[in-house]
Amino acid sequence: MRISETTNKYLLKKRNHDILIEEIKNERGETLFVLSAIKSAKLPDGESWSLNTSDYKELDRKNLSPEIKKLLSSMR
Repeated sequence: MRISETTNKYLLKKRNHDILIEEIKNERGETLFVLSAIKSAKLPDGESWSLNTSDYKELDRKNLSPEIKKLLSSMR
């Protein structure tokens, strides 16, 4: 599967965790969601890596799309 574009990036604060949700499209135009929770990591050479979340939109639970509502309802 090839990813053709990332259409939206969301940041969800759930309990004590920040969950990153990326809405992507594959080469057939299907919309998929990628969930991740890693925002930073310690590299083997001792340096630190952190994800730039400045372009992520914080999710407003009152105005969610039906697809994201379905995704979040499956997460427990």
